Amino acid sequence: MEITMKKSISYSLMAAVLLTASGLFTSCEKVSPTGVLIGNTSVDDRVKQSVVNFSSFEVAWDKELADTIHEYSFLVGSDSHITEDPGRLEEMIEIGMEHDDLFYCHLGDLADTKTEYYDNTEMVIQKETEKWMDKYLVPVYKEDGEVFVDTALFTDPRTGDIYHKHKYNIFPTSLPFYPVVGNHDITHNGWALFSRIFKTSFYEFTVRVINDNDTVYDRFIFLDSANGTLGNYQIDEIENGIFQRDKKKIRHVFTFTHTNIFRPSLNEFASTYCREELYYILDKLADWQTTIAFWGHVHAWDERDFGNVHHITMPSMNFVDHPNGGDDLLVRVTVKKDGDYKIERVGLHCKQRSKQELQALGYHTTTK
Repeated sequence: MEITMKKSISYSLMAAVLLTASGLFTSCEKVSPTGVLIGNTSVDDRVKQSVVNFSSFEVAWDKELADTIHEYSFLVGSDSHITEDPGRLEEMIEIGMEHDDLFYCHLGDLADTKTEYYDNTEMVIQKETEKWMDKYLVPVYKEDGEVFVDTALFTDPRTGDIYHKHKYNIFPTSLPFYPVVGNHDITHNGWALFSRIFKTSFYEFTVRVINDNDTVYDRFIFLDSANGTLGNYQIDEIENGIFQRDKKKIRHVFTFTHTNIFRPSLNEFASTYCREELYYILDKLADWQTTIAFWGHVHAWDERDFGNVHHITMPSMNFVDHPNGGDDLLVRVTVKKDGDYKIERVGLHCKQRSKQELQALGYHTTTK
């Protein structure tokens, strides 16, 4: 099995642009009927910026390891709403590393919109990147002690040491955390804060699987629905075939976006997509032969099949909704080499820390 992701031409792997944007329906672009999706940027603005700032990337397992990798897994969380204590995001990523999940996905509303809260989020990403590097990257030296020079190697910004990925030998050599943007990520100046760290709101990558001399790909698509719509530009790019340009043989498609379609219960928000757009999204998921579509936003679990697509709406993982944690706040999907897959729910249990503990760790708090 091999993994494919496209990131930067500085890597020795081929780089190609797979990110895009789209949208047809502008009538519900800025504010939803419920009034909760207010932002100072439009989805078109963000997607256009995403295309400029984010080149497509491809990650691959070393060919020598491809036949020895019989399955991979990924972890999904949602609506962490980080404020002073980013502990649940820390815990999610560390659970993923402990299990050797290949990557970690987040369905938006990562932090509540305040500069200090995004500073805390960025600190988590930096700390967990260092832990990830310490676990998965090792220095590479020539026999004479000089460091190899190779565009596929990675330099540790802390020490200047040069590394390569030793366990799976995959690229890119950075923390494999992939979020989408949510409505709380775009309020006030939120998009500027979010994009400072993550650059993009719309992208995709593929996992390449070699099985019995046949090469197939699992595709992962991340869509911007933070305003309650996909917007004109994003849909235009989808209709122009942004996800089909590489002509790959696709086995599974997994999609990730913030705003939900299905209503978990009568007590929860219904979809805020315009009706015609909702039909468009469901048709497009069917056209892509989507295996699982992941949704967030509503802070409640829902799982159902519609057509041939399995839909999972995720609960939140924040301290307000779940002060004591829970056994079912995350989802892990394990995909086997033969194409079978398994869905399991995973717990988060860390408790909120005191302001003194957070300040000692360097996090921003509002009061002493």
